[in-house]
Amino acid sequence: MAVGSNTVYEKGSGYPDTLLTTPSRSVRQYGRMPKKRQVLSFLLAISGCLAADRTDSELKSLFAAHDWFQLRDAVERSADVPAFYRGAVACAFNNVDDAERYFRTVIEAPGEVQQAVEAHGLLAHAYMRSGRYRQTYAHLAAMHRLMPEVSGLKSSLALFSALSHYQELSAKTRRLSDVRMSDDFFIPVAVNGKPAKYGFDSGMDISFISEAGANRLGLPVHEVTASTLLDGASGNHVPVRFIVVDRLTAGGMELRHVVFLVIRNDVMPFVELPPDKQGIFGIPVLVAFGTMRWSSDHVLQIGKHSEGRDAQHPNMCFQGVTPVLEGMFRTQPINVWLDTGNGKTYLTQRFAQQFPGAAGADAKEAFVWLRGLGGSTEVRVITVPEIKFSVGGSDLVMRPAQVLPKDERVDRDWYDVWLGMDLLGQTREVSLDFKSLTFSLK
Repeated sequence: MAVGSNTVYEKGSGYPDTLLTTPSRSVRQYGRMPKKRQVLSFLLAISGCLAADRTDSELKSLFAAHDWFQLRDAVERSADVPAFYRGAVACAFNNVDDAERYFRTVIEAPGEVQQAVEAHGLLAHAYMRSGRYRQTYAHLAAMHRLMPEVSGLKSSLALFSALSHYQELSAKTRRLSDVRMSDDFFIPVAVNGKPAKYGFDSGMDISFISEAGANRLGLPVHEVTASTLLDGASGNHVPVRFIVVDRLTAGGMELRHVVFLVIRNDVMPFVELPPDKQGIFGIPVLVAFGTMRWSSDHVLQIGKHSEGRDAQHPNMCFQGVTPVLEGMFRTQPINVWLDTGNGKTYLTQRFAQQFPGAAGADAKEAFVWLRGLGGSTEVRVITVPEIKFSVGGSDLVMRPAQVLPKDERVDRDWYDVWLGMDLLGQTREVSLDFKSLTFSLK
């Protein structure tokens, strides 16, 4: 969901302490008073315990660093690649059928328990981002059978077991249509026939709605007593509740069986939003849209026929449930986390470590607040006058640029840049194609 440029939201897993988390902290510039908002993230993390000494060291290193674009290129260069890495690349680039085929040999191999757990976890991510929760649950259950001691797995199993009893997300109707969004990028929709305006957040692993929004729809709220969400900012646990929307329409798109997690009315962003703006679409709905293109005049086009995977070399993939873009800083490749729920773009410690000279002599210290459901934390950041990088065929300028500190509780350092709506607003048009996995800016 797009918001004002002074606010940014941090999302990431509680890895390795839990599988089911909502760290979601809104981060705002110290001393400013921007419009407040908070977005929840729901990230499934796996054990991360790849132990295959016989594998090629380059592939192992790229996998451990989550460098999916470089891993893809390395796999394509060699004919003799272990099935695990082929499956990992297929998962990252949403070729789920291929991933299932490659991982089958890994899962069935005797004595390869750790790799089998990794394979099931990657597949669980792949099905989760498309709203196919029965398959998500099946792979989590397989993980539990192989390695029941994985922290937080029982909580995840409880939720996805509950969701597996409902029909899965599907697109019943798909027609090309233009939809005019509000100034704050909320999309006009009809939810079970009732008009509303919902935001969209590519950094959220599942869609969310407030208690008031759920009550407005008159739908039963289901509570999963054995499952909680962990707020990474405060360390507090939040009970998991959900609703299932039978029919959701946006322009010429009609989606069926859309799951929303339900959160309290008194948390951001819902506490400051009107009754008809009490929902946020997460990545499963955006993937179901297939294509999204919005312009600087706030017109959103959805339902466009995709050119297909062979039309262009993909410059977008998934780290778990998170869309990642292939970018460039100077002459070096970088990983860019696409998060339309962020109002502000940040650099990470991974960027700082890869480009230690980028800050220069003009770097200064500043402070930001990390704010979550249960509290807030002030942290020190490094401010640089200007950083320019390219992504989606365009150059983007951070002026100034801020580098967030390292935090072991969250996964932002798997990326170099955390791309928010402030820099996307520098362009005339943003295009996302979740079929061909291409991203472009004009």
